[in-house]
Amino acid sequence: MADTHDDAQPLGLSAKLLALLRLRRDADGFMPSARDVSEATRQEGRRKPDLSHGQCNSLMNGTSSNPTTATVAALAQALGAPAAFLLPGPEWDDLTALTVYAERPEARQALRLMQGLEVQDILEISKKLREMRRRAGLSEDVPPIPPPPPGVDQPREGRPRRRLSTEEAAERAADYLEGR
Repeated sequence: MADTHDDAQPLGLSAKLLALLRLRRDADGFMPSARDVSEATRQEGRRKPDLSHGQCNSLMNGTSSNPTTATVAALAQALGAPAAFLLPGPEWDDLTALTVYAERPEARQALRLMQGLEVQDILEISKKLREMRRRAGLSEDVPPIPPPPPGVDQPREGRPRRRLSTEEAAERAADYLEGR
């Protein structure tokens, strides 16, 4: 999955979850499993997690795409992301902006101050912000979904997996049942 996307096509829940999982790969390059995400939803002092690994798996695979608000909140907390990112619609696809909004009260104040301004005024503010980023040595463009940490998104060594055709799978199953 690309780290950025075409703005004309909103991201689905499973694509958003995949992006969050890619950002949380461990040093060996492994993404958290559905069981890891489920365990991360366990609240202190509770025996069971808020979401089962089956629920997490079906949301991650896209077989379930209409979670409750409690499920969205638990997933967001487990993956360290703003809950709004998991909502449907292109206005919620910008993880970077939503993270800044959630973590920085100053950013929320700046957005409130833009209320009622003309478009050209907002464009002038945007131009000033780009200049400030340039002076600080930061890129002027910020991707809507940050790239994963360097080095952990590379293919791991090992035997590549190959999908079996239906005939090959049936043949293997028959051999197994017959003890061959």
